[in-house]
Amino acid sequence: MKHVDINQAKRNIRATLGTLEEWYALLGNCYACDHIGMIDRWELQRRLGRDARIKALEVRLVCTRCGNRHHNGFCIAKQRR
Repeated sequence: MKHVDINQAKRNIRATLGTLEEWYALLGNCYACDHIGMIDRWELQRRLGRDARIKALEVRLVCTRCGNRHHNGFCIAKQRR
C-alpha cells in the first residue's frame, strides 16, 4: 500500500476555487464511462465565487459523453508549461 500524506488529502478536500493555484487544471472524471473532461475553472469561479469548495461541487457534475450524474469526481492536475 502506498504511503498517504493525510495533510495533503485534507488540503485537497478543503480546496476552494480561489485557493487553487493558477498552474493547476480542473478536470471532471466520470465513474460510469471513465471519461475525463476539462472544466473551465475560471468560468466556474466567476459563476459560483472564489469560496466554492471543489469537493462540494462534485454532486453537480454531469458527464458530457454518457450523461451520468452519479459518483463523478474532480481531478486536479498541473498544466504543462
